[in-house]
Amino acid sequence: MFIEKMSYTPDIKDGFHQMVMMYKEMLDSARKETESEDEAYKLADHAFACLMRSQKDEEDNENKEF
Repeated sequence: MFIEKMSYTPDIKDGFHQMVMMYKEMLDSARKETESEDEAYKLADHAFACLMRSQKDEEDNENKEF
């Protein structure tokens, strides 16, 4: 697989760490807002996916301007 052959630079590792920490915060918040662990994971997954999609859309729009 390509991902297994990637060179994980300190910047990439830092980016992964930041993403994990953001997801953890979303999950902790979702646990307070839901009644079950399953619902909390679904809510955190949804929020995180929306955040990533929003970031991707923002980057795509920036690239179109140039």
